Amino acid sequence: MTVSAEPLVRLSDLDEYSEGLAQHLAGHWDEEKWTAFRVRFGVYGQKQPGVQMLRIKIPGGVLPLSWVTTVAEFNRRFCTGDVHITTRQDIQTYFVPLPRSAEALEFLYSRGMTTREACGNTFRNITACALAGNCPREHVDAGVVADRLAATWIRQPLVQHMPRKAKIAVSGCATDCAITNIHDLGFIAVRQGDRQGFAVLAGGGLGGQPRPAVQVLDFVAEEDLATVVETLARLHQRYSDRINRNTARIKFVVKRFGEEKFRALFQEEFERLRGLPQRPWAPLSWRRPGEAAVERTPMGVVRQHDGRFAVVGNPPLGNLSSDQLDSLAALAGELGVSQLRVTRDQNLVLPDVPADRLEDAVARLRAINIEVPASAAETADVVSCPGTTTCRIGITNSPGLARAVLEEARSDPTARGLAVRISGCQNSCGQHHIGDFGFHGVAKKIDGRQAPHYQIHIGGDGRVGAQAEMVGIAGPIVAARLAPRALRLLREGYQSARLPGESVRGWAERIGKDGIAGLLSALGDHGGADAFIDWGDSATFPGAPTLKGECAAPFASDDLLADLADDALINFDRHLAVGRLPGARRSAEEALVFAARRLVHKAGQMTRDDEPSATILERARGGASAEVAAVLDAAAEALAGDLTESAREALVVFLDTVRFLVSGPAVEKDAAE
Repeated sequence: MTVSAEPLVRLSDLDEYSEGLAQHLAGHWDEEKWTAFRVRFGVYGQKQPGVQMLRIKIPGGVLPLSWVTTVAEFNRRFCTGDVHITTRQDIQTYFVPLPRSAEALEFLYSRGMTTREACGNTFRNITACALAGNCPREHVDAGVVADRLAATWIRQPLVQHMPRKAKIAVSGCATDCAITNIHDLGFIAVRQGDRQGFAVLAGGGLGGQPRPAVQVLDFVAEEDLATVVETLARLHQRYSDRINRNTARIKFVVKRFGEEKFRALFQEEFERLRGLPQRPWAPLSWRRPGEAAVERTPMGVVRQHDGRFAVVGNPPLGNLSSDQLDSLAALAGELGVSQLRVTRDQNLVLPDVPADRLEDAVARLRAINIEVPASAAETADVVSCPGTTTCRIGITNSPGLARAVLEEARSDPTARGLAVRISGCQNSCGQHHIGDFGFHGVAKKIDGRQAPHYQIHIGGDGRVGAQAEMVGIAGPIVAARLAPRALRLLREGYQSARLPGESVRGWAERIGKDGIAGLLSALGDHGGADAFIDWGDSATFPGAPTLKGECAAPFASDDLLADLADDALINFDRHLAVGRLPGARRSAEEALVFAARRLVHKAGQMTRDDEPSATILERARGGASAEVAAVLDAAAEALAGDLTESAREALVVFLDTVRFLVSGPAVEKDAAE
């Protein structure tokens, strides 16, 4: 069996999206089917009706120079406002009219960029260390690993309709700058004697119920990374909850079974899948790491392992205009730099700068409003999600608060070197749990009226092995108008009373809740008349949002079954290729049953995952025409014997017959119109 490499972009993706958009605009697809479909293409509903956020996938944060100019022009043609660097190293663009979305995707796809699986119940963008490829401490370029894994798993039927999204990160060394601890799946580059490979963590996450990941494999070779990803996907499909979407992440599978059982399940599945064909994997380039200082959020000028320099700049809150992007591309081109990198801290890395061009590079970045501090210790480190500016489920205007915090920080030396993370709701897109000081938006009543507030979190740090606990200590809830002042009081309290070498977490635990409450006692009850006006807004706070979010996008059951049938057919071939006949037979039966379930559902009846295969097949026969029942029987009979090419052909004929029966009438109706 020959398995080909998969490009990040296929123009067939554009054809697929365009056809789906036409079906929706013509009224043939209901809203649930349409939403499940479009989010897989990175097209996400905004708070504002009729327009979309488009999320561009940047695996590992690696941004080739041609992509920089592409995004600049794309933003001018199709969007309104700035582009936004996210905490997952994506680039988000806004206010794209839905009827123009296919045209917008064509612009990106024809220039080598993709939005595919940047949203939805898929493997989201795979992230990496901020200084991947440049850091003296790294064993391997984590950005390259992230890019390879993204291409390995994009479009795979198994991961198009998972119970919920899955997030993956890659760290180049044990410092864990990619923060694997908060991810569904994480890889940390390690050495084991003379061997080079990765430790594997799984089941971490933030959101309403944060928990650290579990180390499930101590060491895997690089050629087994794709199998590790497949292991997670199959456990996710098998054990995660498809009914309650709020508990459908991998971390809830860990909670359900316990860490030891989950670790055993992961190892058993990994061993079962090892040796099956995967897409090609070229060997990585490994290095002997050196010693270097490590900042939690790298900033400023950093010496690379090759003697050149990486300049890390901060466009405020990760927002960039098209003109800034063009200026960045021009600067990088003059320096001979082939790519930029975007980071999960919403920063930009200009790598490979020679020493004699450093001063000019820094000056020109500052000239286009990209701050380049001396180091992270000399600046405020503030990250925010978009909040109510565009998000359907945002509660507070988190960027408005972030700008107020940044403004205060410019004249406040106590702000330097501290990480502030702000989210507009509990979902932690701003990663508020893992900041020195974190804030997440809530709606709370003042005198019977809803007003914007923030829950404070203190002393979080997501890195594996960090001295602090992962999740910050929950502090008090304060009115949004008082949040900057509350932060200032906390910073001043920490900077004035910290012990030598004491972290924010250590200080907060030492003074306790009473000490924190004492520091904030000067705030008062709320923000007075302004308490009902959120930061950055002019209108009165409308209360908690009523729109439905698309983070946990719905899935269309027929699309799911179709993908699982295709995945089972692929696995039939994979098992046969290495002579694993029991696995091939099991996969063939799964393909047969998934397709049969589509027939039963088409007849208006439902099936269950735990229903016996024989019962499903009998129900499918009973509701099918004589011709279709004969095709089903022919496939079942062929697969019960020797697994020859003719048996495979019989299975494919049945899958194709079902595909036509389920989708054919809609296609015929369109043609008639």
